Formats: sequence, structure tokens, C-alpha cells
Amino acid sequence: MVRLATGGDLEAIASINAKVFLGDRDNPAGALAWATSLQRAFPIYQYFLVEIDGTFAGYAGWQAHGGLHRAEPVIELDQLGIDPRFQGKGWGGDVIDACMHELTEWVLRTNDRIESHINFVVWGYAFNLKAIKLYKRKFGRKVCGSRTQFGDRRELMFRKRVPVVRSARDE
Repeated sequence: MVRLATGGDLEAIASINAKVFLGDRDNPAGALAWATSLQRAFPIYQYFLVEIDGTFAGYAGWQAHGGLHRAEPVIELDQLGIDPRFQGKGWGGDVIDACMHELTEWVLRTNDRIESHINFVVWGYAFNLKAIKLYKRKFGRKVCGSRTQFGDRRELMFRKRVPVVRSARDE
């Protein structure tokens, strides 16, 4: 259902982006340029594709912050785009769970400096009540921060700390 996207998936990602996000609404060429630029930042930026019954249904874009070898890595859900035909069926939460699992495994394979937790964060517009409800359910009910950017749109941050237990390193 959820897999790491490849360059061949960018047009599908752009088609969803142009349907669900205001920045490139009805502008597939602009959405493709945006998705391509982010895909080039791999592994700092990682897209995951969502397939439901063999049909492309959406994607999620995640960004690592502050380096790939932090003691407490921070990975942000930057975009969650579900095709309108599949919205309202609970897929968004399943996608977040699957991506967090895949990203946790990736961090454990690539980061030998992690000490205690992986921090997953998301920012959501305060007026987007459906998204905020989902983020509270998946990242924790507590608002961990707020900001105003992109005009007067207030955003709320949610964080989920995933504990990592490793054996002590040989010094």
C-alpha cells in the first residue's frame, strides 16, 4: 500500500498535488517542477507513494532536518496528498503510520549516533480542522508549537517521539 517513490512516480505525485494543494492547484506542470526539485533532495526529502487496490491514491513527503546523523533525528511530514476520490476513508492515518515505520527503519539503518528518540513532526493550518484532527490522532494531542507564516495563516505543530533502544556502543 505504501512504498518509497522513485523518479518514475513524479508525474503521479504531481497530478495529486495539483488537485489538493493551493500552491499548484490546476497547474500540473508547476506541481511536477516542485515534486522533481524535492525528489532531487533525496534522502533529505523522501516521497512515499500510496496505492489502493492497484490504483495510485496519494503520496506523502517527509523531510529530515538538521543532518542525517543527529542524536535525536527530526523528520517532518511536509505533504500528505490523498486523491479526492479516496479522501474521507481513513487512509491518511494509515499512510502516516506506514511512513513512520519505514522512516524509523531507515533511520536505524543509516544513523549510528541516535541516542533515544526519533522526532516526527507536522505543521498544520489551524483552520484545517480535518487535518488537525488527524495530526492530533497520529502525532499526539498536545500542540507543541505555533507560528504564523505565508500571510496570516496560523499553523500548529504536533510531535511524536518514537523511542529507540539500542545496545551501548563500543567506545
